[in-house]
Amino acid sequence: MKKGGMNIVRIKQILNNGAIVTTKKDGEEVVVLGKGIAFAKKVGDEVDKTKIYKIFTPFDDNQRNNLLKTIHETDPIFFQISEKIVDRLKKEENIDLADSVYITLTDHLATSVERGKKGLYLSNSFLWEIQNYYPKEYQYGLWALQLLNNQFKLQFPEDEAGFIAIHIISGELGNDIDDFKKSIDFIKEITKIVRYYFKIDIDYQSAAYNRFALHLKFFWKYMMYKKGERGLGDLSDEILKVIKSSDIDAYKCSLKIKQFIAEKYNYDLTNEEIMYLAIHINKITSDLRRK
Repeated sequence: MKKGGMNIVRIKQILNNGAIVTTKKDGEEVVVLGKGIAFAKKVGDEVDKTKIYKIFTPFDDNQRNNLLKTIHETDPIFFQISEKIVDRLKKEENIDLADSVYITLTDHLATSVERGKKGLYLSNSFLWEIQNYYPKEYQYGLWALQLLNNQFKLQFPEDEAGFIAIHIISGELGNDIDDFKKSIDFIKEITKIVRYYFKIDIDYQSAAYNRFALHLKFFWKYMMYKKGERGLGDLSDEILKVIKSSDIDAYKCSLKIKQFIAEKYNYDLTNEEIMYLAIHINKITSDLRRK
């Protein structure tokens, strides 16, 4: 929910100096975060709206309980760091992350810093996949890692950037960490089909592959959660013939992918979706042929 969603903010419950529970005009309960928003205040008092930096509308009791638990147990600085990370993503990438990412990312940052102060740093078994399949999110993870290192005088390894990236990815997917793992598997499977079909070693650092992985990431989300919502409509057979004739191998590889997706995910690719796959595959293989 946006900050401008309420006219007057009155305290219904004080969680700590930086968090309160209040209600909107329609009676819906929300949790409001703001630096010092409840300091020297009591239930029924009006708060300074300019201090608000996040408003949560928990969609069920489980999320509400998790949020309240995190607020009670976590230093507000970690909510503020999470807000800074998410705000940058929204401004620079126009990415609208699920509200749940604030809770999971905040909790993760607090736990990581607690471990880091004891010299305990975890290795990330997904680091290579994150670096290569989600390079944009990984770069934001590196930036956030520097925020933590500077703020708390720690020396987190790059593995931590990968963990932060996982939370960003989960926020994009709008679901839990398990979705991240499934999307990684999907991208690996499709990439493997391309590698074996063309018998090539793909340059995972290339711009062409990064665009391909990005396309697969959002296609996976669409396929999993929006199967009934077709996009721009299906292409005519005539247009598909033009695409096929421009690069028959990329088109045939796309058909292999279509067959795989149909068998494993029970999803039938449209001509339009085949076209986009063929275009990306053509770009990857063309770049390799020019080297």
